[in-house]
Amino acid sequence: MRPRFSDWFQRVNFPSTSKVGLGFAGEYWNARPELYEGWQQLRERLAALGRKKTKRELAYDLANHLLEDVIVAAGGAERAITRLRASHTELLRVVAEHGNQAEQGIPFGISDTASIDAWYAFADLLSWSRIVIERVDRRPANSKNFGRQGLLHAIKPKRLRSRCVRLFDTLKDGPVGKSRPLINFVLHSALVRHPVTGVNVGVSGEISLPIPDLPGSSVSHWYLLTWTGDQDGFAFGETLWSSIESFVDQLLVAFEDATPKRLRKRVS
Repeated sequence: MRPRFSDWFQRVNFPSTSKVGLGFAGEYWNARPELYEGWQQLRERLAALGRKKTKRELAYDLANHLLEDVIVAAGGAERAITRLRASHTELLRVVAEHGNQAEQGIPFGISDTASIDAWYAFADLLSWSRIVIERVDRRPANSKNFGRQGLLHAIKPKRLRSRCVRLFDTLKDGPVGKSRPLINFVLHSALVRHPVTGVNVGVSGEISLPIPDLPGSSVSHWYLLTWTGDQDGFAFGETLWSSIESFVDQLLVAFEDATPKRLRKRVS
């Protein structure tokens, strides 16, 4: 199956609706460089190299890559879900080869290289999910001098920005946004379970990656996680990926629809 990242990259750089790549036109971006972190440093760096740019040119340099940055982050999520699926497939093979003790009513699990890979792939998927969010909207490193940063706040056309805000709100209201406390826990504290604890095997040979309930607020220790249900990391990973995939697809449609008139391809 062709990777979605390849499709997205093709749509951004060789769109069917535009004579140039999506985000290439200056009309897409706010032309005030002082809105972007790093604009002064970039200006100084260029000056040291003997190059001088207008404020509009500086702003363009700081903004024109932001759409593709989101695509790259989504590509990271795709790589993670691909590894998670490969681990699941390998674990099913192991169970089929060695038998399933759970069929005799004996609790059964597997801990091997494939299960360890699954835990790390799940953690990577969580991390890339957060990166997608922050490529779209994030706090500035220096909140005293700058407002919000990311793709959303660089978009100039009001209609396009409003459309992207709605898409982003849907992403945040879904599994990606709701898993933020769990994502932060994995990034800053620990995996939800040690990678050598393996996976569970059900009576019918199904494989599950046991994960806790999604916490509703910040969690700083394993003991504060709850396990009231049979949450499966393989299934939840697919839900995360589906949400990201849908967001990126619709985001690109929004940018395609907003192609400046001067750059639109004629439909024969």
